[in-house]
Amino acid sequence: MITFGLLAVLLLLAWLWQRWHFGHWQRLGVPHAPGAPFVGNVWRLLRGWCCFGDQFRELYECPSAKGQAYVGIHVLHNHALLLREPALIKRILVEDFGQFSSRFETTDAIGDTMGAQNLFFSKYEMWRETHKIFAPFFAAGKVRHMFGLLQQIGQQLEQHMARQLAACGTPEGTLELEVKQLSALFSTDIIASLAFGLEANCLQQPDAEFRRMCIEVNEPRPKRLLHLFTMFFFPRFSRQLRTHLYSEEYERFMRQSMNWVMEQRAASGEQRHDLIDIFLQLQRTQPPESVVHRRDFFVAQAAFLLLAGFDTSSSTITFALYELAKQPAIQQRLRQELATALLGSGAADGQLDYETLSGLPYLRQVVDEVLRLYPPTAFLDRCCNAKAGYDLSAWSCGSALRLPPGTPVYISVLGLHRDEQYWPQPLKFDPERFSPEQRVQHQPMTYLPFGAGPRGCLGTLLGLLEIKVGLVYILKNYRVETCARTLPEMKFDAKAFVLTAAGGTYLRFVQDPL
Repeated sequence: MITFGLLAVLLLLAWLWQRWHFGHWQRLGVPHAPGAPFVGNVWRLLRGWCCFGDQFRELYECPSAKGQAYVGIHVLHNHALLLREPALIKRILVEDFGQFSSRFETTDAIGDTMGAQNLFFSKYEMWRETHKIFAPFFAAGKVRHMFGLLQQIGQQLEQHMARQLAACGTPEGTLELEVKQLSALFSTDIIASLAFGLEANCLQQPDAEFRRMCIEVNEPRPKRLLHLFTMFFFPRFSRQLRTHLYSEEYERFMRQSMNWVMEQRAASGEQRHDLIDIFLQLQRTQPPESVVHRRDFFVAQAAFLLLAGFDTSSSTITFALYELAKQPAIQQRLRQELATALLGSGAADGQLDYETLSGLPYLRQVVDEVLRLYPPTAFLDRCCNAKAGYDLSAWSCGSALRLPPGTPVYISVLGLHRDEQYWPQPLKFDPERFSPEQRVQHQPMTYLPFGAGPRGCLGTLLGLLEIKVGLVYILKNYRVETCARTLPEMKFDAKAFVLTAAGGTYLRFVQDPL
């Protein structure tokens, strides 16, 4: 009886605490999204019913957020704000960057040297020095030098599809493929070549070790899920739990690969215009106190580039081919542009040079529209690091509001990109939104596929080039169509951090060389 009474008291206290805790924004007079008891506004995400991108889009579109500059939310126990007003987003990401210079999520800065030192997860001081070092190497001139490596992988993609077609043996020259797998093989080969200087040969051997590692690092194993859960929702406990962004197997593979290739390259003196060249140059030129001489620094950059690069680019190529298959007129116009370019002076042996590829206007419109409808990074987050907090009174709905230090703020990129206030008929795939006439009318900070401000994606130019190369080497040989296994509506993988197609994305490829 005593035990039952004690349990009842504890349950009552827990219930009263959660009522008080989750009434935080209401007490402050801040418009807020109603949440579930104890878990706040991420219940669907925790249940595996939706991905991060969809969860924050739903909060962006909730009735209480309509017409508001921001809305109060609870990410589990964390009091957080979801920003909606483009001018306020610009303030946070760009103008007042110094007060929001770090992300909210954190891994173990001491024990997880590979996870804590990459550009995405590193805190401001580490990020600032790393960004300063690497920014020049992702500029247009350096990316142009990498184009030859991308072309080589593009040609291997052509050969892979030709082998698939021959093995299929259909007299009409068609084959059905799962597009995400095809795109992932292509993008993994590219990242392996650029970041490691290695021929991963995933297009020749789909079960190659590099591809297996890319699959393994995303496996939802219990220990990994616990670490990720802590890093994103309880970052203050990352040190105590000794969280790691990657699995032990992935870390071991990355260290062995990087150590071997850097030793080989240093001994041979070969120049490939890839990141290994950059790493070796930094080792020679940076002073002893530089971050580049810390343990695992180069491995951390390469490992995250492989993790982030192959998934984002392959997903974008998948989404692009899916939409082009559903919109034959748009596909025909794009293929006609490619045909004209291939016949022009900039093409040699069926290959486009860098200037010609970069200058294709309709290809750019198509890629930009894909990134609007399916932004790889579907949400952004920052953490208020101003010691005195951040004054939001100018944006408040009546009462003054000062954001306490440590408060996370989120931006739903997917919500912005699908807001009919900025994009009429937002679910319609329409590259004309990005015609020269329409582009100048876009409201700033409503299109953020690569983020914005100092912590925006450093590899934007390289990522766009990779996507364009993949599309060109497919579309110059094949016309894509829907098939019986093509989903009528795209669904997102609830387990993926970046926006990724759920299940298989099957399309028919019809041999039709330009």
